[in-house]
Amino acid sequence: MEKSASTTHLSAPDYPGAPEVRAWLAQIAYESGALQHTLDSYGRDLRSFALWIAARGRAFSQVDRPLVESYLRDLGSLLAPRSVARHLSALRGFFRWRALEGLSNSNPTDDIEGPKLPRHLPSVLTVEEVERLIGSVIGDDPPALRDRALLETVYSCGLRVSELISLRRRDVQFETELLRVTGKGEKERLVPLGERAMDALKQYLYHGRSAICGIGGNGKMRSLPAAAKDVVFLNQRGGPLTRFGFWRILQTYWRRSGMETPVTPHTFRHTFATHLIEGGADLRVVQELLGHASIATTEIYTHLDREYLRETIRTFHPRG
Repeated sequence: MEKSASTTHLSAPDYPGAPEVRAWLAQIAYESGALQHTLDSYGRDLRSFALWIAARGRAFSQVDRPLVESYLRDLGSLLAPRSVARHLSALRGFFRWRALEGLSNSNPTDDIEGPKLPRHLPSVLTVEEVERLIGSVIGDDPPALRDRALLETVYSCGLRVSELISLRRRDVQFETELLRVTGKGEKERLVPLGERAMDALKQYLYHGRSAICGIGGNGKMRSLPAAAKDVVFLNQRGGPLTRFGFWRILQTYWRRSGMETPVTPHTFRHTFATHLIEGGADLRVVQELLGHASIATTEIYTHLDREYLRETIRTFHPRG
């Protein structure tokens, strides 16, 4: 049986400020639905901080910015940057809560910069791997038409999974060969539809989707939930496809293709951007297509492209 948030660390020995920490953990569990392992991590991090300041004769009400910075420096000599960043995240949340609850006049973690984390280059597929994966969708039955349209669209347009599953039929503009996408912050952008994606969408919308939403398993006309009436991609029951549903579909074809390269839903987005830049596309154009608010977010793909060039030289140049 999963522990409730209110019992997190109740079995652990008490420490100075423990009741406040438990109250904060209970609140974030209730309000944001934080997972148990997150609550446990935050609880351990705050207990560590509480014991550290207690050894210096301080309580939570006496914490200031220099003290937090000193603690983070000590942590930095012992832990990896990612672990230090998690500690700082716990401290920020906890002290923000204390200020909102009137337990302190300010938040001592305001404007403290976390450690610089290494940027991991996203994995991408080669053109051949993309062809192999999409080519593993076999048949013209409604689920196959849907799955082929899913994979062609997410690769052709570089969509986030949330953008893919929230597409409405009115967003697919065959006349102009454009897809209207609603991204983060409800910002809309228009993305050109590739020829193969457009053909796959037409086949699915004109034949596959109507079969999925039209007839139920008992042979009678299916009554669609209101939330699914205008959604492009449906599950087998006629409801809107979910993020997990798309992940399961993707894993099915990944296994069928026999590929070794791991594939996640976001892999297609990284692959879309990388293939565009490898082909000579302007970075600002790629930024617009991806819906990135900042060019700095898109610039990771230039690093990835440089690595591709290095690998090409290593592989093919006689003195590589």
